[in-house]
Amino acid sequence: MTAKLQRRHEENLQAPVSHHRSLAMRASKVERAAAAALLLGTAPLLHAQILATHPTPPEIHQSAGVRYVSGGMGREALRQMQAIAGQFNVRLSFQDPSEGNPVSGVTLILVNEQGNRLLQLVSDGPLVYLKLPHGRYYLTLIYQDVDHEQWITAEAEPMDLTFLFNLINLERDWLHARTRTPQYPTPT
Repeated sequence: MTAKLQRRHEENLQAPVSHHRSLAMRASKVERAAAAALLLGTAPLLHAQILATHPTPPEIHQSAGVRYVSGGMGREALRQMQAIAGQFNVRLSFQDPSEGNPVSGVTLILVNEQGNRLLQLVSDGPLVYLKLPHGRYYLTLIYQDVDHEQWITAEAEPMDLTFLFNLINLERDWLHARTRTPQYPTPT
């Protein structure tokens, strides 16, 4: 009888022990799943943070024999543009004269002496760098219905040109809010 009671007592003791092991294993699985979910959930944030601190280098494009790059919005992007500036012989920058704020979204049209359009783009930032064969070109820059037009002569020696565009007050507010695209109210 004592053996039966002892066996029952051991079974009762083992049941809670195995129950606790089972709970511990389940908790461990839950903790691992939570950790994995947390890691997977934060991975895009970590990736975005890495990209913010180390943005991809500006992409150099080519059109009709003209190599060009546009960008420079933000400190790191500006630094990266400045690092490749030596590869280009015409370097344009756009800014607001009142506060020196960078201006982006400038339409650029480049035409050669024969009247052939070589390039048309909208700037991704306040800097546009061009690698032009030696010669004369007609440059048109358009921003908020204001345009600058002039002949430029590309040579081996780099040329730095700064164009000033007055920002409207609403756009200044967007710049300070770090919003690149204006938000217009929906017509009712």
